[in-house]
Amino acid sequence: MDSIISKHLSECEKKPEVIVEVPGVTILFGEFANYCKGFSICGASDLKLQAAISLRDDSLVKMSNEFSGDHKRFSLSGIKFRKEDKWGNYVKGVVADIICGNVSLTGMNISFTGDLLACDGATVASAMGLAVCLGVNQLFDLKMDRAQIIRHTYLSCSTFAKEICKYMVLLTMLDARPGKLLFFDNQRVSFDYIPYFCDECSGYKLMVVDSRVPPLAMREETAFIQKLMGLAFVELKKHASYGLLRDFPLSELTQHVVPMQEDLRQLCYNVLKETDDVKEVINYIKERDFVQVGKILNRNQKRLRDGIEITCPEVDWLVKRAGETLGCLGSSMISTGNSGSILLLLNGTAKESYIKKLEEYEHIFGFVCKVSEFVPRGNAEVIFSKN
Repeated sequence: MDSIISKHLSECEKKPEVIVEVPGVTILFGEFANYCKGFSICGASDLKLQAAISLRDDSLVKMSNEFSGDHKRFSLSGIKFRKEDKWGNYVKGVVADIICGNVSLTGMNISFTGDLLACDGATVASAMGLAVCLGVNQLFDLKMDRAQIIRHTYLSCSTFAKEICKYMVLLTMLDARPGKLLFFDNQRVSFDYIPYFCDECSGYKLMVVDSRVPPLAMREETAFIQKLMGLAFVELKKHASYGLLRDFPLSELTQHVVPMQEDLRQLCYNVLKETDDVKEVINYIKERDFVQVGKILNRNQKRLRDGIEITCPEVDWLVKRAGETLGCLGSSMISTGNSGSILLLLNGTAKESYIKKLEEYEHIFGFVCKVSEFVPRGNAEVIFSKN
């Protein structure tokens, strides 16, 4: 915490009055569940964003971003979206929505630090929005409840800043607990806590490998695929005359009963299969059946590579080496906010063997992977308040 206090002091010439910390989110299973209102399994990660806030005696909000080195500012009167403000819009949206509720605010200095700032726009938008909402609530003693905080943050991301905002990501940031995973029903926007299954007694670990692929290399392709998925499910919804979209009969897709373009049909099929796998894997997690969990990870990776076609050579190489490692039960690309991350399920003896293989990865691709154990962390919170 000392580092962000020093950073804020150097940027604003005064100490912060509130500091908020927000965790990153790892989606273990069901990354695309929001398109069919299916199921997902998430947990808070080690990645962090910290926001330090202090009051000003005017009506300006001045912001700094340690990762990008950018500085932004806006006036509390007449807040508008401006494309050139980029990440600044994530803050403007929250502040504008709070003011719309007949709340009077004064100017602020807001400085952002933390490794989460290097993540994709959607993740940063949710984290910044939530941090500012929690910080403003504390600083001005607004007494906002959980529902208001969720609403302000969600509307800021999805409506004002025009970023994809997933409730499962936002709620994981807000409600995560150490040692717990969150099993989401995206139709009902609800979740259940389930114990983390890779504890010390199990002999197994979940490892996250960041391929260090340049962010833009995959983000553009991912954004394109997500746009197609949105179009695909708008089209599929026209033919879903009964029941929930996530329960749409796969046979009507495989037998070409539904008149759709083939690329859109394939996307619908693979996303629906993904949510079926989540319903299956949740039982294996509860039963601690590691072999079956690994098989579903492998199945998910095959779907991403061959069905959705969203992987890259670096990720495929890392997954292939995992399959060749004795003691690794499964691997798949997953969403962590960083492009090209994969998840490995392996026993304690396999970790060093796999890491040894990564020396060759550096020689081939020129990137040095970051390998870390995934353990579910806690929720966003105010970690310092002057009051």
